[in-house]
Amino acid sequence: MITTENALLQELRSRGMVTDDARTNAPQARTATDRPWYIGLLLGVSGWIAGLFLLGFVALLFQPNRPPEAAIAGAVLLAAAWGLFKADRDGAGSSQGFVAQFALALSIAGQCLLLFAMNEHARDLGPIAASALGLQLVLALVMPNPLHRTLSTFFATIAWALTVRFSLFGEPEFWRGDRAVAASLAQSLGGWLLAWLPVGAGLALLLRNEPGWMARGWQPVARPVLTGLIVGLGFATVVSQPFDSFGWFGAGPVQQNWLALWPMLSALA
Repeated sequence: MITTENALLQELRSRGMVTDDARTNAPQARTATDRPWYIGLLLGVSGWIAGLFLLGFVALLFQPNRPPEAAIAGAVLLAAAWGLFKADRDGAGSSQGFVAQFALALSIAGQCLLLFAMNEHARDLGPIAASALGLQLVLALVMPNPLHRTLSTFFATIAWALTVRFSLFGEPEFWRGDRAVAASLAQSLGGWLLAWLPVGAGLALLLRNEPGWMARGWQPVARPVLTGLIVGLGFATVVSQPFDSFGWFGAGPVQQNWLALWPMLSALA
């Protein structure tokens, strides 16, 4: 049984598949950045929780109650997070791991403040979701941290699906006080395809052109984005229809809630 890189190289040499001077470039020891993606995602969720606590601390200490103040505070927090991620390039070791999670918490607090500054007068959820989509797309490209890029891509898929949902079928009842647009079966399926076909197309494009973007050295950005799209296709559909998602029957003149198909289609995917 082949259990090491050197044993594999010896076997390939014996079969004449590699030259005698070929050597393995595999690392001798795994580093902290080799953790499975789901462990990184769990750490990212803990970072979001820490970010919410940090946001409360910033709100109590600096009281950014107006959009200009919130925008400045959010930009400063995001800049600080970018600097910490830049200094913590490999994330190896417990202290550096803490730095990465602290930077993630700073980023989350900064995002919340920027969204508040951008949507202070917004009365509809659609523009809020659209602004969150734009913010997450920018952060997925500029933040020098793979976990942050994965989470930004994942939340960008949620924001995109929410934008489609609110644009096509209206606001939820608790937000506007009136019933949303009643969606037929065809409209529900069409909305689901409109929300997720672009995400699936982007995922297929990245997978098909993987050798090309790896050769160009784009993997620090493309690989986390690829992971975020995969996680988004698997889980974000449930979140994209969070209001009355699992209520198959509704009240009022429209008894059938066809939007309940969205999380069912997510489970199928």
